[in-house]
Amino acid sequence: MKGSMVLCGVGGMGILKASEVIAHLVVQEGLSVRQSEVHGMAQRGGSVVTHLRYGEEVFSPLLFRGEADFMVAFEELEALRYLPYLRRGGTVILNRLTMCPPGFDPSRYPKGIPETLEGAGFTVLAVPATDIALELGDIRVTNSVLLGVLSRVFPVGTERSWEEALQKAFRGKALDLNLEAFRRGRE
Repeated sequence: MKGSMVLCGVGGMGILKASEVIAHLVVQEGLSVRQSEVHGMAQRGGSVVTHLRYGEEVFSPLLFRGEADFMVAFEELEALRYLPYLRRGGTVILNRLTMCPPGFDPSRYPKGIPETLEGAGFTVLAVPATDIALELGDIRVTNSVLLGVLSRVFPVGTERSWEEALQKAFRGKALDLNLEAFRRGRE
């Protein structure tokens, strides 16, 4: 088994932590993993993307355009920005969140992004992950909601192994809340 994915969004959304959880999962399932991250503005609000490749033997984390099997997009416009990395027929886990970049005219924000992605031949699982996180009382668990959604279609790991990977990334009250968020994403 081998595959790859792109995680994208803006700084401060937990993209790097989500990538860490996926890496823990893949390793505990006996596969190799390589990941690479790019911080656009290296601060909250700047574009962030992580490339992750997994399999029996993995030599480089960097993905070519049209190569990723999965995309986890924490924001809709970022999904469009990094869409060229996703292969035809790939799966997009899409947070139903729109954030206008500084200096961007909100009236120009693209409408119907999930429908556009589906129309282009991608499988789209669009969820209001940020809204679910807010219902749970902490916007910071948006990433775990999205991981729960990903776990429904990702070919590596069981629900239990995902929870073990979360236990490696979080502790104490943060772990409990992230496990709850993960389970909500699996619903």
